Amino acid sequence: MPSIPEKEGNNILVVTADDGTRIYLNELLRGEGNTVFEGLSTAEVLTELSKNPMELVMLDFENPSAIDICKEIRRSFSYRHTPIIILVSREHTMEKIKGIYAGADDYIEKPINAGELLTRLKANIWRANRDLDANPLTKLPGNVTILRELEKRIKNTDVICACYADLDKFKEYNDYYGFEWGDKVIKHTAQIISTTLLGLGARDDFLGHIGGDDFIFITGWEGISDICEKIITEFDKTIPDFYRPEDKTRGYIVVKDRRGNVTATAILTISIGVATNKFRPFHHVGEIVQAATELKAYAKTFAKSIHVIDRRKS
Repeated sequence: MPSIPEKEGNNILVVTADDGTRIYLNELLRGEGNTVFEGLSTAEVLTELSKNPMELVMLDFENPSAIDICKEIRRSFSYRHTPIIILVSREHTMEKIKGIYAGADDYIEKPINAGELLTRLKANIWRANRDLDANPLTKLPGNVTILRELEKRIKNTDVICACYADLDKFKEYNDYYGFEWGDKVIKHTAQIISTTLLGLGARDDFLGHIGGDDFIFITGWEGISDICEKIITEFDKTIPDFYRPEDKTRGYIVVKDRRGNVTATAILTISIGVATNKFRPFHHVGEIVQAATELKAYAKTFAKSIHVIDRRKS
């Protein structure tokens, strides 16, 4: 098996209210070539995670909001796979248990042993990279994890919806505005889907990023229409903000198509194809992927944001 190449340095988020611990960790981690970021409250931690992709969070469990921080990180589709190491006092056995239940992956006892901390840090980051093929832009699970998740859901007897979301005319937008703005649109779309699933979905819902402007999310049957409509409403309401004022007012951009012809391309829309075992069983991953792909392709034939649910019985 080929090994995963190690980065020379990692982004580490340190969360502690103790100045001595903060200074010590900064010096130790930066001395090993890592970049250290800091946060204290739950809001500050989530803000740092949204601005900078982190390989690991180091959380002092004496921080009053430590449990809330753990839980909020684990609730997020984008950050839930980020390793969390908590720092606990040696005599506080109960704190270790609380930390693991709150979502921490590992713990280090205080006073800190530098060798042990660096070893566990590297081990947790290596394990996370091995187990999760995260998309570098959105930090969402990639294709390997998506297929694994679909396979697991098919083996269960629950009714699921596997939803393939894709942006319409994104290539034209990306060519016109450039990769930087294209990446902003992709991250914005990921945030809309993530927020919607957290608000309307179930705790075990899943969101993955196939690549480019393509996403897969898995949810239950009961709320599927509300979830898709919410995603579409939020996308249509906010996407004009990613256009220049003149293009936004006009309602389209002028670009060349693949044949070199000048054409007017409308504001971006989103198409969602929903494959479900509500009306027919799926026996392997290929069937549900094919169904979701077909439905997404059909949804893209409409000149608007839309979701299409598979109701075929055979």
